[in-house]
Amino acid sequence: MGQELAIRDDRSNDGRAMAGLSDQYHAFVMRLMELGPTKRASAKAAKDVGYHPDYGYQLMRDDRVLAAIREESTKQLAGGAILGVKVMIEIAQDREHKDRYRAAKDLAALNGFTTEQRIVVEHISHDSKEQIAQIKAMAVQLGLDPKQLIAGAGIIEAEFEEVPDDE
Repeated sequence: MGQELAIRDDRSNDGRAMAGLSDQYHAFVMRLMELGPTKRASAKAAKDVGYHPDYGYQLMRDDRVLAAIREESTKQLAGGAILGVKVMIEIAQDREHKDRYRAAKDLAALNGFTTEQRIVVEHISHDSKEQIAQIKAMAVQLGLDPKQLIAGAGIIEAEFEEVPDDE
């Protein structure tokens, strides 16, 4: 791929950062975006647009180039989001797809519809069950309400007295 292929004539859709680049820097950013995160991508992109491959290292440290890369990456992410939503909708509409429920749930969550399920697990040992049964039986024998007796089982009333140190 040569320099003539990488430089575009129409730059009307460029963002602020891309618009501020020279044609060759612009071509470098676009080529880099095409190559993606490959090993030595900056060297290859530099060479493809007419620079020495070693110049790619310097271009990747230029604030203007980095801003343009961020700008173009943001555009690609927006396009990816559209694709992601489209795929999720396709999966949610496919009655046979194994991930149909998950796609529908994720789509609902993206639109503010969320569900919360709370599960409380209370562990009562075998010994505790026996103790509760004994308390209930004694309460009935004494003519007391077992629910009130068990509800207050964790409360201990006591009087306290301050004791001076043994110094």
